[in-house]
Amino acid sequence: MGDGLQEEAVKYFKAHQVLFRLVRDFSQKYRSLGHFGGSVSLSSLSDTEQRDLGAFLRREIKGQTRVSFRELSNAWNKTRFEGIDIENFILSLLPDNFVSKQEERRQKENKRQLILDQLLREHSSELATKWLQSLKDGQLRLSKRDLNYNMELLNDVATGLDHIVDVYERLPVFANRATGNPHAFDFDQPAGRLLLQAMAFLRGSNVPMAADERTSLLYQYHVIRDDILNFATVYGLVAYRKTGAEIAYWRESTKSFSPLNIPLREIIQAHKIEPIGGIDMPVYIVENSGIFSALMDTLIAIGKVLPLIAFHGQLKAASWAVLDRLGKSGAKILYAGDLDPEGIGIAQHILSRYDNVDLWHMSVDDYKEAVTDLPDGRLQKLPSSVHPKLTDLVQEMKMRKKALYQESLLDKMVYDIERL
Repeated sequence: MGDGLQEEAVKYFKAHQVLFRLVRDFSQKYRSLGHFGGSVSLSSLSDTEQRDLGAFLRREIKGQTRVSFRELSNAWNKTRFEGIDIENFILSLLPDNFVSKQEERRQKENKRQLILDQLLREHSSELATKWLQSLKDGQLRLSKRDLNYNMELLNDVATGLDHIVDVYERLPVFANRATGNPHAFDFDQPAGRLLLQAMAFLRGSNVPMAADERTSLLYQYHVIRDDILNFATVYGLVAYRKTGAEIAYWRESTKSFSPLNIPLREIIQAHKIEPIGGIDMPVYIVENSGIFSALMDTLIAIGKVLPLIAFHGQLKAASWAVLDRLGKSGAKILYAGDLDPEGIGIAQHILSRYDNVDLWHMSVDDYKEAVTDLPDGRLQKLPSSVHPKLTDLVQEMKMRKKALYQESLLDKMVYDIERL
C-alpha cells in the first residue's frame, strides 16, 4: 500500500510541473545547506501554475511567490500523502540532486589528491615532482578547476617535464618523444598551455602572454619553438662549438663590416661566444635596430671593430641564447635601453640574470634630458623590486614622470665609440 501511495505521489508531482519545480528548487537548496530547509522563490508562473500551487498550499498565489520548506511540509501533511516522509519522497523523486556542495567539494578534493598521488608515484624527475607536489599542496592552482581531474592531461605535462634534457630539441620532436603527438605542446593546446604554466612556476615567474616570451621560456628548458625567425643582430663576435672548433663565418662577417641577423638555430650551435678582440673588449648591446645601424655607420666610417648587438625590443629566445654564451666567456657587457618602464624592465631582467653586465647611458645624469611625459598607467609597469644598479634611476623616473629614448642619447654613444 505504501509503495502504491508513493507511486501515486510521484505521478501527481510530475503531472503538476509547478510542484515538481518547487521540490527541485528545494533539492538545490539542500546542496547549499546540507539539509532541507530555507525558502525558495518562484516567478514567471502561468495562470495554471498559480492555481495548482495555490491549491496545494491552500492559499491564493498571484505572480511571484516565496515558499518556505516549513510551508511545503505543512501542506504535504494535509494531503493523502501525509503518511510518507516528505524528505524521503523528495530524495526518491530526485535521487541525483542530494550531494551537498560541501560533500561534493570533499569528494572532488579526494579525487584530486588521489590523481596527484598516483602521478607522483609514476614521475620521479625533479621538475615533475616539484610541479606535482606544488599542485598537491595548493602552492599552485591550475587556470581551470576541471583540469585537476584530467589525468591524461596532467600525465602528459608531467611526462614532458620528465623528458627535459640538456640537449636542445625542437618543440614538435620534444612533444612527440614525450607524448607520441608532435602537436601536444603547441601553444593553442591545453597541454601546451599547462606546460608553460608549469615551466613558469618552476622558474618563479608568471606565465608570459607574448609568443616571443613564451618561446624564450621554452628555450630556458632547451626546447626550441622557432629557430629561424627568432634572431639577434650581432657584429664583432666570434663563436666556438663545444669541441672548441671556431664557427668561421662569425669572424668573417666582422672582417667585412657585415653584421649578422643570426637565428636561434645558429646561435645554439655555439657553445661559447666572445668578443673578437678577447674578453677584455666590452660588448655593447642596444635595444633597437635604428641605433645599432647608426653605430655601425660610425664603426665603418672610422674603420674600427667593436662588438655590437641589437636585441630589437623585448628579449627573445635568441637574445637569451647570445647572453648565455657571452656569460660563459666572462666578457663584460654594457647594455643600453630606453629610459622608460619597458626599457627598465628589460635591463632589470638582464642585470638579475648575469653578473658581468653594466649599464650604458642609463644613469640619472642621462635622464636629465628626458622631456616626454609618462602617464601613470605606464609608470605602474616599473618593477616593484629594483636591481641596485637601477634604483636611483627608477626613483628619479617616479618623481619626474618622464621618458627618454635611445635616439636622444645617440650622440653620446657615438662619442664613446669614437674615443675608444
